[in-house]
Amino acid sequence: MMEDTKNEALTPSAPSPSENSPASHPASSSDASPRKPLLSGWLDAVVAVVILFVAQLIGGVLCVALGVLPPTEILTTSFDSEVLERAASLQARFVAISYLLSMLLGFALLWLYARLRRCRAGLEFGHRGWGTPIRLLNGYLLIWCITIALEPLSELLPGDQSALGSGGWLLLSAVVLAPLFEEVVFRGYVAGSLRRSYGALVAWIGSAVAFGLVHLIPSVVLSATLMGLVLGYFALRYRSLWLSIVLHAMNNATACFLRIVDMEDVTVRELMDGGTAYWVLYAVATAIALTSLVRMGRALSSQKCDNYSREV
Repeated sequence: MMEDTKNEALTPSAPSPSENSPASHPASSSDASPRKPLLSGWLDAVVAVVILFVAQLIGGVLCVALGVLPPTEILTTSFDSEVLERAASLQARFVAISYLLSMLLGFALLWLYARLRRCRAGLEFGHRGWGTPIRLLNGYLLIWCITIALEPLSELLPGDQSALGSGGWLLLSAVVLAPLFEEVVFRGYVAGSLRRSYGALVAWIGSAVAFGLVHLIPSVVLSATLMGLVLGYFALRYRSLWLSIVLHAMNNATACFLRIVDMEDVTVRELMDGGTAYWVLYAVATAIALTSLVRMGRALSSQKCDNYSREV
């Protein structure tokens, strides 16, 4: 090889056509390996969110077509408590049935998209050992710490969730259907797509922001984003959607319970009369929330992107 180089340097000659042809230079192993498109992960993530919205829109239309209607304005504006309770029950029934139809349609569209794109969905439901209950308890308490830390800001933002209704239908939609559908979409497809291309940290933040934005209600967007960070950590760290689904259901069940006992608008500060004990609790909860989120980010930053594969 060294002799050939010296001869070429001493005796210049015109390169032969075969030397200039692509065939004369075999492709390197890096060129031969599949390269991931720069925006592939974001494209799949955005499509998953769009499918969620489209499925919910079609689910509502199908619900009306089946004769399951929301309460009329006459019922919702009545001054009779029994009529208002009936209206809330009808609203909850409409939300639950339309959400069920949306979830079934959404799962079908997501599966079809993954098949057409020939990419993995990122759905993992493995059991993660006997430490699972402790992890769920830690996550649940952390969500409470975040809720307490956000209370002063949440009070300044508008928010009305009366459209969810009340009663048993609300429990079905909020505790069963919503955790399952939303976790599959955001911690499964969205986080899975971003993790494959950019690593766990981008997947963690990106899926949480998307999860928060789709809630639309200003007072819920920020809290949902931070809760999405907690849910995303469990799904990405332990590679199991069951953890995030159950934790999501636990949080929604608590919200439903507070709604049933008519305490959904009561803050922790009001319960503790805003005294010194409250501010001590607020400081501790805020410190725990910030420290935990930082540690979660550091733990996930070490998880690099998965090996890119277009195979299902």
